[in-house]
Amino acid sequence: MALVLKVVESKPRVFMVSLTGKLDSATYPALEEKIDYLISEGGAKVITLDLAELEFISSMGVRVMFKAKKDLARTGGSLFLARVPPPVAKVLEIISALPSMRIFSSVEELDAYLAKMQKEPGGA
Repeated sequence: MALVLKVVESKPRVFMVSLTGKLDSATYPALEEKIDYLISEGGAKVITLDLAELEFISSMGVRVMFKAKKDLARTGGSLFLARVPPPVAKVLEIISALPSMRIFSSVEELDAYLAKMQKEPGGA
């Protein structure tokens, strides 16, 4: 199955990217290009990857996430993960990615966190 990406800008410079399908060596360039575009052209401050419909992730998919996190941090932005399915969470756990990434169980939980951060000085 191909990777399908859906991007929604919920607020200026705050993007939700929903992934459906498999994120592997054949499909990772689509996500990488989309994230690069959102950062360089969209001025993204926050990108959340909604993984609820992600069936599989390979090491190349994980690499894209770490690159996105690094690129966003360079500009003062943040990468978040939402609705991570158990098989994908297991992969991230195995490579010890979870402690370094903020993960939310729902979009509502993420929205509450982002609202709180925007009220705090120096927040997201």
